[in-house]
Amino acid sequence: MEAVKVGKHFFNAHPTAVSQVFSAADNKDGVYLRTATLCTGGGILNLYTGPKAPAYIGDMSVHAIMGGINGGIDSQYTLPYPLFIPAGYGLWTVANNATAAIALTYDFVS
Repeated sequence: MEAVKVGKHFFNAHPTAVSQVFSAADNKDGVYLRTATLCTGGGILNLYTGPKAPAYIGDMSVHAIMGGINGGIDSQYTLPYPLFIPAGYGLWTVANNATAAIALTYDFVS
């Protein structure tokens, strides 16, 4: 098994509101999401991609590409492999509690 490259760009947050990682306009040629770890904080935390931002957690009009839920304890989820996000798609995250956290790395295609 080969090592996964850590991305040049880092994002860490406790996203109780919709938090932008990068905009659709900034993604000119595609982005490799290299690593991602979600800690639910006993609630819900989702990662979304698409041409527009989600309006709220659970917004079904935007693609949820990774998420975690746990109503009782703090669970941790790790992206099992890198993902390619097409050009023109942004990346956002949102959680429903202040103790949820996300850490990810990514690279823009140039």
